[in-house]
Amino acid sequence: MSFKPKPPRPMPEELAVLGPKLLEPASPYRLVGEQLYEQYDEADYVDLYHAEGKPAISPVLLSLVTAFQYMENLSDREAGEAVRIRLDWKYALHLPLEYAGFNFSVLSEFRDRVIKHQAEARLFERLLEQLQALGLIKRRGRQRTDSLAVLTKVRDLNRLELVAETLRLAVRALLAVDPVWTRATVPPTWEERYGERCVATRLSEEERKTLESEVGQDGQWLLERLQAETTPAVLRELPEVQTLSTVWSQQFEVVEEKIVFQAPGPYDGTTRIQTPHDPEARYSKKGEQSWVGDKLQVTETDDEGYPHLITDIAMTSSVDTDALALEGIQVRLEARGLLPREQLGDTAYISGPNLARSQKRGIDLIGPVPKGQSPQARMPDGITQDQFRVDWEAHVAICPADQVSNKGIRHSSGGTQFRFRKAACQTCPLRSRCCSGTGGRAITISPYHDLLQTARARQETENFKAVYRQHRGGVEGCLSALVRGHGMRKKRYIGQAKGHLQAMFTGVAADLRRAARWSAGGRPQVRRKGLGLVTVASTAT
Repeated sequence: MSFKPKPPRPMPEELAVLGPKLLEPASPYRLVGEQLYEQYDEADYVDLYHAEGKPAISPVLLSLVTAFQYMENLSDREAGEAVRIRLDWKYALHLPLEYAGFNFSVLSEFRDRVIKHQAEARLFERLLEQLQALGLIKRRGRQRTDSLAVLTKVRDLNRLELVAETLRLAVRALLAVDPVWTRATVPPTWEERYGERCVATRLSEEERKTLESEVGQDGQWLLERLQAETTPAVLRELPEVQTLSTVWSQQFEVVEEKIVFQAPGPYDGTTRIQTPHDPEARYSKKGEQSWVGDKLQVTETDDEGYPHLITDIAMTSSVDTDALALEGIQVRLEARGLLPREQLGDTAYISGPNLARSQKRGIDLIGPVPKGQSPQARMPDGITQDQFRVDWEAHVAICPADQVSNKGIRHSSGGTQFRFRKAACQTCPLRSRCCSGTGGRAITISPYHDLLQTARARQETENFKAVYRQHRGGVEGCLSALVRGHGMRKKRYIGQAKGHLQAMFTGVAADLRRAARWSAGGRPQVRRKGLGLVTVASTAT
């Protein structure tokens, strides 16, 4: 498709009369139609299209329709119908009343085009620029960050279902690309064995045992045929075949020349495929919560006198820690000119490297420092390394019993290890609280020791507790709103790239709602504490 940019459409006369009468002041469609739409430039999307071809529908129109779709959690078919019949959508998009819309399949094609050109964040970042210009985002203010578990759009599979479904999908892909080779190679008996999706609960005990003994051999046999020189190379490169090869390497092993399930061992959540229907989804666990899918990282503003607006939103792998995600969040905020003065996060985001990087960017990273993982940290009265003093000039550490360590040894990781003499530790009255082994105590001081110590000391102050309690909890409400209002608990599509697109356009939808409500005079409700039986006047009396 080709695309030639056009200037924004003016508001149709009939809509200019009807819109203000029928739409509430807090309507996000009114905000877009009256203040934002004419600022969008179609030239920003030229790189998504070819120079020649069939004329394309305006990418600005499709971008905003996608945002409206996620605002109301609509399907493609419902969104296509809304463009045709809804006055509020036409008011926002400056469409004439007689506009007949477009086929709903255009939305799917547009999403694929956006992902291909990595333009998922384009509308989100343009909206943030507009909201800054409207004075709705405070420069160098306070922001808060948290993450949300996002479930993949497929059912959970047990081990047998995983391998059987992987093989079935691989055969289906081979048939679609080269039916002649596939029918000549794959035994016809597989039609009965793998013709339908595997649901283990529907199988008898005998059928389950038979499938367990045959599926490994069948998959390995097919992989060997695919590696033959006479096999078309395109078949080996199919994503479903690549998934088949990975799953077989993860689930099976050769024992006495037979393919059998691997014995249970250490779990590698980073690479282990959980379902062939979404090979990028990973199993993860946080506290008591476990899920298969991805993780949504959300950062929103939190300044008095300003609305709470999302400044960064991203879909990441569920196995990526929050501490690892913070660097990317701050890099994106810096690129948008939206770095905060203060950033609040829970324990998962606080680490020595993050404190150092935040300080370098002029950000005060606020949150409780994680507890140590040493045996002493798990004791009620254990002596942790925080209680040791370090004399950097002498390059020695001093324990609470005033014993002096050997000279510190610098590690390649940047930390410094200090060891105390075994003889001194064995006769020490604090040994039971300090040493977990038979030798002397050894501690490793990280290069971020001072930053962590300062943060630990601050988190014990009443001011820290008040600020953290007042501001940190609000982001939980933001995540709840994304789940209840926009369906962000579950991905709409398969794959992390499409999940990230969903996240970006959901961020646009949420910010439009919040900005419209704030511009119309709406303010966050203040929760009443108590029953309200005692008035302010009677309390003063």
